[in-house]
Amino acid sequence: MIQHLVLFKVRDEVSPETIQVLMQEIADLRTSHSGIIGFEHGSNQTPETRDQGYNYGFILTLGTWADLEFYQNDPNHQATGKKLVAACQPDYSGILTFDMEVG
Repeated sequence: MIQHLVLFKVRDEVSPETIQVLMQEIADLRTSHSGIIGFEHGSNQTPETRDQGYNYGFILTLGTWADLEFYQNDPNHQATGKKLVAACQPDYSGILTFDMEVG
């Protein structure tokens, strides 16, 4: 299995409702991607002081690396990704992605 972790530095003026809509768009991709096994998201709640400003994130679990590639190339994912970039601190400096094989 592959875990696709994405962390965001959401701008202060972006409402929680806007983020929820974007997360729902990602969740809705499950209907067209059989390789998506799970999707979890939420705000940062760590008591540690090393979050470097990342205040929201999600973990998308996929079956294989090919499933991740299919997800990344999906036009709906790419459209949602552009909206997420716009909601974060300047451009791509407000988004961190990390992919790892688990299990």
